[in-house]
Amino acid sequence: MLPPIDIGYIAQCLTELGEELQHVSDEWPEPLAPTPRTLCAGLNTLLDILYAADETSGPEFTRQIQQTTGSDPERMLEHGLRLIVQLTELAQRLQRPTQAQALERLALPLSVWMLRRGCELSHPEPVVNALAHLANSLRQSEALIELYGLMSEIMDAIGIERALEWERDHPKRPWRVLLINRAIVATRTRQPTLMETAFQTIVEHLPEEAPSFFREGIGQMEAGDYPPPARAVMQRYFETWSTEQRLH
Repeated sequence: MLPPIDIGYIAQCLTELGEELQHVSDEWPEPLAPTPRTLCAGLNTLLDILYAADETSGPEFTRQIQQTTGSDPERMLEHGLRLIVQLTELAQRLQRPTQAQALERLALPLSVWMLRRGCELSHPEPVVNALAHLANSLRQSEALIELYGLMSEIMDAIGIERALEWERDHPKRPWRVLLINRAIVATRTRQPTLMETAFQTIVEHLPEEAPSFFREGIGQMEAGDYPPPARAVMQRYFETWSTEQRLH
């Protein structure tokens, strides 16, 4: 299930997950710092500020954040994502993988909510990781199509120039991970139009990886029950980028 792009939803999840983690933390044999309660309190304070500023939009939203905090929305988003990562890591340390996964997913609604209000995403790794794990958990076509739309929205908000800068500065190459996973999600939707768009992005921005991607893709087509229109798209890209590569 995809999380709704809603601040209230994030706050509700924090209340439920934070209480669970704090209960486990209280019985943990070793002292933990910061505690789940401290991290959740910090994130809830940030959410309250964002919610109050959301009465306006555009430049007014930014101005309201600056007046309230003395900081920019980008720093607020960065701080929020950092707290989510800390909570996720703490849940993993407390051996609560289900709660860790649920917390990690909150990076998606927080990032998209802020991007829709003109904020920039300076550190994409948390939301890229959340998208990747969500993609692995979804099966229904409708949910995959919605996820593809969110991936595309994040890509458009980032922009190719900033993304290419990231590839130089980020050893984990979040832009590459996002493009590859978006193309995989497009394939799993079985929608030829989405596949065309995602595949074209691969060949334009990751040409060195296109041959192996389409070789793996054609293998998936042969192993799975894909409709002829989807097979035709994959076959065409495979013949152009994988077959021809082997001939040279």
